[in-house]
Parts: sequence; C-alpha cells; structure tokens
Amino acid sequence: MKTTNKTNWTAAIGIACVWMGTHFGPGVGSGTQIIQYYVKYGLPGIICSILAMAILGYGLYCSTEFSRIYKTYDYGTWMQKIWGYKWVSVLFDLSFIITCMTALGGSLNAIATLLNQQFGLNYWVGVGIMVVCAALLCAFGAKLVTAASSYMMYAVLAVLAMILVLVFIYGDSDLSGSIANQATNLPDASWPKALWSAIIYAAFQCTVIANISSVAMTVPNRSTSKWAGIIGIIGNAGMLVIMGTMLFAYTNVFDITAEALPFYAVLNRIGFGWAKVVYVCVVFVAVLSTAVGFCFGGLARFSKFYRKPEDKTPLKDGILVACILIACSFCSKFGIVALVSTGYTILGYINLPLLLLPAIIFGGKKISKKYLQENNIEAPGIDE
Repeated sequence: MKTTNKTNWTAAIGIACVWMGTHFGPGVGSGTQIIQYYVKYGLPGIICSILAMAILGYGLYCSTEFSRIYKTYDYGTWMQKIWGYKWVSVLFDLSFIITCMTALGGSLNAIATLLNQQFGLNYWVGVGIMVVCAALLCAFGAKLVTAASSYMMYAVLAVLAMILVLVFIYGDSDLSGSIANQATNLPDASWPKALWSAIIYAAFQCTVIANISSVAMTVPNRSTSKWAGIIGIIGNAGMLVIMGTMLFAYTNVFDITAEALPFYAVLNRIGFGWAKVVYVCVVFVAVLSTAVGFCFGGLARFSKFYRKPEDKTPLKDGILVACILIACSFCSKFGIVALVSTGYTILGYINLPLLLLPAIIFGGKKISKKYLQENNIEAPGIDE
C-alpha cells in the first residue's frame, strides 16, 4: 500500500460512517437501546454514553491499525492474529449467533409491533411480511440491498432528527423536572451502574470490528486510523447524547422507560399522523436491510459446512436463510425490551473478554512502534 504524509479524510470519514451505520440501526432507531443502557440511569447514564463511545472508538482505532498493518481484512484472520491462536475464531460463531438472535429478533419485534400499532396488522402477519421480503431479497435483490444499506443510516438519522425537531417545537418534555426528580423517577440512576452499563454497551457494539476490518485496506497511515476513531466518537456520542437527553426529558412526564418503542410513544404524544407513517416506513426498510445483512452473514459463516466457497448451492443456501429467519422470528416474541436489555447484555459479557479487551490490549501492543521494531515488522505510515 502506498502511503503519504497526509490524512486520507475520505477513508477516515468512510470508516466512521461504517461504524455509525452499524450502530444506528433499528435498536437505536426505536429508542429501546438508549432507554435500557443510558436513560434509565439518569444524567450519569447520558454522560457515560460518551465514555462508551470513547472506549469503543479507541478499540476500533487499535483494530483498524492492526488490520492495516497485519492485513487482516476478514474477521477470522483478525481473530487468529490478535489472539495468536486459530481456534479462537470459532468462538466468534457463538457471538454471531447471539447477535443474530437478539439484534434480528429485536428488529422483527420492533417492526411487527409498529405495524400492529400503526395499521392494526396481526403481530405474526407483520413478522411474516418482513420474513418473506427478506427471503426474496436474499434470493433476487442482494446487490440492491447491499448497495442501499449504507444509505439507511442517513434515512434513520434524518427521521430521528425530524422527531427531535418536532419534539422541540411541539413536545411537552420537561428536562428541568426530569433532572430534579430523577432519583424518584429513575431508581437505577447512579454512577456505578451507569459506568458498567456503558462498558457493556461498548462491548456488545464492538462486533463492528468485523465490518471495519473489511475496509481497513483503504487506510494509508496511522493518522487516518486515529481520525476515523475521533470522527466516529464525535458522531456516535453526539447522537446518543442528543437522543438520550430528549428521551430523559420525558421521564418526568410519563413512564417512558416502560415503553417498548420510546420514539414512537413520543410521536404519539405529539400527534402528527404523517410523521408516524414516515417513521414506521423508515424502520421497516432499516429492519429489512438488517435482516438481509444478518442472513448473508450467516451464509458466509455457516455455508462452509456444506459447500466450498466457490460452489453455488441456492437451494441449500435458501434453506439456511429460512432457518435463520424462522429462528429469529420465534425469538422476536420475547420482545424487543427483553432482547435488548438481556440479550445484548449477555453478548456484552461475551464480547468484553473476546473482542473489546483483546483489541485494546493485544492490538494496542502489537501496533506500538516498540513492538513493531523489536519484531522487525514492516509497518508503513506509523509516523504519519
């Protein structure tokens, strides 16, 4: 790779967008993740969302540099080289399965619930529509979804920004009252709980390492890796603080922490029917993109057990996709709150020692100038 003395801002912003695009999916778009991991802990939770993104951002910086230097552009190779053992990559299958069941199951629950509340559709009819659409796109429209998925972040963020504007102009939030009464309204509000929740949030979000390792080849030097992390931290933390504060401001108005779909509940209070329809449509497309992404992720990981990478087995692939979607459909019945609060927490406990700490500790060590010099590893761009 040819390196220069200048930061590649296109690559830095691109990697930050990959992170944001993975982060701001249906879980954040519904508000459920923000409630469960930050708002329920009051102002300490809102502030600790910045810490979570700082921890994750540093881990992603170490991971990006590691992938750039050691040319680990796929997740399996990254796991093997970061740990130094081939068998460790097998553990990611467990992380992936839990991620799929929780993230996709929660996404299906969110959209089925929204379709039921907005249009009166039966829950399983809503799930069935999503499953059929995802299966058809996997079979016939994969390239379209892949090409469009990167733009879903902008659509989700645009709608969330619209909600924020509507709440600011027409809403009945009470920030000062929420601050004054947080001890009464939010019994879990405390710094220790907020700090640990932030760490667990960073841990389960660090599966984005897989996405970023695949684009690390676009990074020419260490300066670009650093700025990718900085931009990502600012963008992700900024949005979490803004959205978290908006939801927190309603804790003194009604029990928003008990709502499965907090943003939709706020829209109901405002009363703009057209805004709810737009919101439901955007979440539908976001869930569809997430479903297809997980299905293809499952194919990439588990199709190796019945075919070679170059082989084409559409029937077997279709059966595997159907199994993934059906399993996630049944998991969705646990509800998005249970899947986000319990499923993601379990995933966080798995990913903390498996991914996040190794990225920071092992990765940080192996990208240091001292380690590279002592082991005679050629690493262009480390002084830039």
